[in-house]
Amino acid sequence: MGKPFLLLTAIILFWTGCKKPSDNDPAPAGLIQWDILKIDGPTSGSINQVISLKVSCPASSGCDYVSQFISKRNGKIITIKAYGNTHKDINCTMGAVTLTVNYNFIPLETGELVLIFRNKDNSEISYNITIN
Repeated sequence: MGKPFLLLTAIILFWTGCKKPSDNDPAPAGLIQWDILKIDGPTSGSINQVISLKVSCPASSGCDYVSQFISKRNGKIITIKAYGNTHKDINCTMGAVTLTVNYNFIPLETGELVLIFRNKDNSEISYNITIN
């Protein structure tokens, strides 16, 4: 292996190692990203105390569920996606319904936090919380 090969390898490793994380990361195994209709909850809270928000998601049957939230933090901005799926091989009520799921988090610093709930089509709902 010559110097050109090592230089090329170093450049490739640098580019791939410095790649910015994608907002289009794949869903956790067995889950799909769920859309979010609205967020309800407090607009203020205290540091190191649980804040619980009610997240409403559209569903097409009683078999649909949201089981997980995945968040990414960038300073005081937290981007959140909801994931779930549909139960198979069981009897369910059919029809448009709204799922309401709690999103809980513990703020670790004071100030204004911006929570951005991102949908499948990359549309967003922003929710501001002041932490004392």
